[in-house]
Amino acid sequence: MYNASIDAEPPGSHVMNQGLQPPNAPKSREVGPARPASDGRLLPATRQGDRKVANASTGHCTVYAVLGQGPGVRFEAESHIEFCHLLRLSVAPGVLHLQEQVLFRFGAGEEDKHFFDMIATMTSGARIAYTVKPEVELRSHDFLSHMAVVARHVRVKGFASEVRLLTEADLDPVDLHNAKVLAALRDADPEADAAARACISGLIGALPLFELARLIGLEARGHRALLRLLRSGELRLARRERISPTSLVHKELLQ
Repeated sequence: MYNASIDAEPPGSHVMNQGLQPPNAPKSREVGPARPASDGRLLPATRQGDRKVANASTGHCTVYAVLGQGPGVRFEAESHIEFCHLLRLSVAPGVLHLQEQVLFRFGAGEEDKHFFDMIATMTSGARIAYTVKPEVELRSHDFLSHMAVVARHVRVKGFASEVRLLTEADLDPVDLHNAKVLAALRDADPEADAAARACISGLIGALPLFELARLIGLEARGHRALLRLLRSGELRLARRERISPTSLVHKELLQ
């Protein structure tokens, strides 16, 4: 028996430095507007990176993806590890804006530069700069010394609140699986989304996704609508697990 009911009436990472959001942190570049296709469907907005990723490489994979809500935004990544972290951050709670390949200039005449693989602006106002590298490259004293210098200049210039170094060790298989599921749900379905919200409005306790989908009555559309509520945070997993039809979910608990 599931500990739930429906009312009849609706009722990871290595941190290089950190601190409060600096008042002089540079603003993120504006996202180009989505453009309509010939059939009227909106195309993804243009990417916001400060440098292009090579079209192909013999030494590592390159990724071109569309992430975000609705039409989405184009993103580029120059390794599978980097793409997995982009994917995870694109659906992470608290991330308001995500940009990849961000240029940071520093030095006496700003002659030195470093490209952060991604920068996340949080709902709290914090701005977190990420560099992604394989674990094997952390053995290099030169690279770690370079990152220490970059982190110090980021703090001095107020470019970001934190600098974090991410590797494959920071990728949790459960989080990555769920990120892949949630990232695929960009398109809204107003009818199904409204029905899903109405269904969970009286939810007390937790029910499995397949049971809620049955109550909604729209088959696969209802299931996808529930997943969108998970992505938005209106629903929560009752326990940490890979999202599946049998996953128990409950409404977000109000503080």
